[in-house]
Amino acid sequence: MKKLLLLLSLIIMAFTVNAQCDGSRYQSFVFSDFTVTTDIEYGSNLDMNGDQESLLMDVYTPNGDTETSRPLIIVCHGGYFLGGDKGETDVVPLCEDFVKMGYVVASINYRVGVELLASLQTPYGQTVMRAVQDFRACVRWFRKNAAEDGNTYGINPDLIFAGGDSAGGFLVLHHAYLDENELPSWLTLDATGLTGGLEGDSGNPGYSSDVKAIYSVAGALGDAQWIDPTDNVPACLTHGDADGVVTIDSGTFVLFGFIDVTDIEGSNPIAEQMTSVGLQHCYEINEGSGHVPYLGNDAVYDSTLYLISHFFAQFVCDTEYACDYSTLAQIEETELVTFELFPNPVKSGQPIYSKTYLDKTRVVITDCFGRLISDQNIRGYEISLPTLSTGMYFVEIQTSESRSVSRILVE
Repeated sequence: MKKLLLLLSLIIMAFTVNAQCDGSRYQSFVFSDFTVTTDIEYGSNLDMNGDQESLLMDVYTPNGDTETSRPLIIVCHGGYFLGGDKGETDVVPLCEDFVKMGYVVASINYRVGVELLASLQTPYGQTVMRAVQDFRACVRWFRKNAAEDGNTYGINPDLIFAGGDSAGGFLVLHHAYLDENELPSWLTLDATGLTGGLEGDSGNPGYSSDVKAIYSVAGALGDAQWIDPTDNVPACLTHGDADGVVTIDSGTFVLFGFIDVTDIEGSNPIAEQMTSVGLQHCYEINEGSGHVPYLGNDAVYDSTLYLISHFFAQFVCDTEYACDYSTLAQIEETELVTFELFPNPVKSGQPIYSKTYLDKTRVVITDCFGRLISDQNIRGYEISLPTLSTGMYFVEIQTSESRSVSRILVE
């Protein structure tokens, strides 16, 4: 009887999730208001000084939502593993936008702080492991809450995603791909607050800490070879190719620009290794961008949010995502032809121009999430732009014989 009830529960849950996938939810904004419940304790553990530390999170839920089995995204802040907070500007905008798409979102604090020794490799690695232990305790907290405590936030425990920027990217990458038998010999888990192996003793034992997929912005691994054919956590990666804090390639992590810590491998070798072992992933290089490219750049923020939300949505809705933007116009790649538009970037309110003459051509401009900005018929080279906020937009050019979608950036 218990097996039958479990099977029925899984069938109902799958039907509920599929009913939520209307082509908008989880990919565009469907809620305007949300509630943030702050400072929820999901666990506790000893910090590096031996003091007990409460582990806190803020949980975002959409207002007016009737669904009770929603995917969860756990977001991890940056801060060099020396500081940072769940309420910082590197994570809050993403949390607010994810929840408007219909996700439940948790922004978490984790233990930070590094013992200052002559060599920082071991203490820094141990700090990363404390953070991984705390993250895993948070995943377990939600599964325990769903199973034993009434599922307070209405999550689907089979659809838990995670991501972070900078240190948060390090955290989720190490959670997903570093196994116990891959721990380097210099990384001993015998320091204060590190008992319990990779799972740790931060709370909520007895539940899985697995996640469905992750995103990493400007993150890195100690060794990309830790990603092997047994790993099954898909990843969405973004990284600036001018990142002077966390290299996009292989190199040394240098704290504050002058203290050598340890060798790391950034998103380039990580993506190459994922391709080598056949692990599903999306990867976008933000050309000319530095560390955490979406900070202070609305256009990069829009593209990052689009990539992550669409990447995760495919696992919620059992669809396919090709890691690009052509799905905005809902057309196949084979239908696309190239139209060059200039200037690009363009200043708000100024026109753009096609290098190809447009003869009775329909031009549709949308924002990053498909919302209509302008629909006009053009004869000539000039395309009018309304006054637009800084960000990324899409220009779809339709002729009697072809269709094209091009990105433009508005400064």
